Amino acid sequence: MIPQTMLAARFPGDDQIEIIETAVPQPGPGEALLLTRFCGLCGSDRRLYHRGTAITPGHELTATVVQNGPGATLPEGARVVVYIKRFCGACRQCRAGMTNRCAEAKGGLVGWQTPGGYAQYLTAPAANCIPLPDDIGDDEGVLLLDTIGTAAHGIHYALAASDAHTRSQRAAIVGVGPLGLGSQLILSALGWAEIGVYDPNAARVAVATEWGATALDLEDSTLQDSFGLVIEASGQPAARELAMRLVESGGAVLMLGENDNPWTLTPSPQIRRKEAAYVRTFYFPLSG
Repeated sequence: MIPQTMLAARFPGDDQIEIIETAVPQPGPGEALLLTRFCGLCGSDRRLYHRGTAITPGHELTATVVQNGPGATLPEGARVVVYIKRFCGACRQCRAGMTNRCAEAKGGLVGWQTPGGYAQYLTAPAANCIPLPDDIGDDEGVLLLDTIGTAAHGIHYALAASDAHTRSQRAAIVGVGPLGLGSQLILSALGWAEIGVYDPNAARVAVATEWGATALDLEDSTLQDSFGLVIEASGQPAARELAMRLVESGGAVLMLGENDNPWTLTPSPQIRRKEAAYVRTFYFPLSG
């Protein structure tokens, strides 16, 4: 039995969160009504926490299919993870499988332009509902999105942009929050045995080193220009500048961290004379 009302989180701004009672949404054509199981707290949600939003946030979630809208045929009761990017499926990028690049879909992002997972129920396109394997729990499934999916796509993209013939197999991660730690797991799975990490938060560094990384000492001048892949996962200007110093010629910097504030890049001989790739990726494509 689907109730008529549900509880949802409202972010009015000024670092406030309210729990309100509101109507359970109805799935439109091609959509499914989902019962939220788990919703991860993303660092980007802080922007909505500070400035407020009319949309219920929450974009890293697992859910159960409750009801199909017209044209949707998902099995009721199926466990799914929800792909954040609403995509048209027909544009050049979508036909190539790069759903994360779709610029034609008008719905935007789940949890940003349309209501997300900080509510008991939500609607999402059936095409955005990815089946969750039986051996992955609802809580673990949340990590398959930004923490693993975004990191894995970005790393593969950055490695393709670098010079595999000359770059070293040394990697550095600047910022080891969830996205940085997810990047570390991906690099380890790809066989990168030498992974250095830096974060001003000692507790985060402790987790990364427990998983096999080495803490970087920024006073060590030999670290400059010595990493084939540098992942910047904090979005802070100082972290971006550090990443550009650490990368070696022929290597790549992957900028995953988000920040709405302007970033001014000051040209220097070190930057001008270093041939490296500077890559920004967004989320991940459903094509894998």
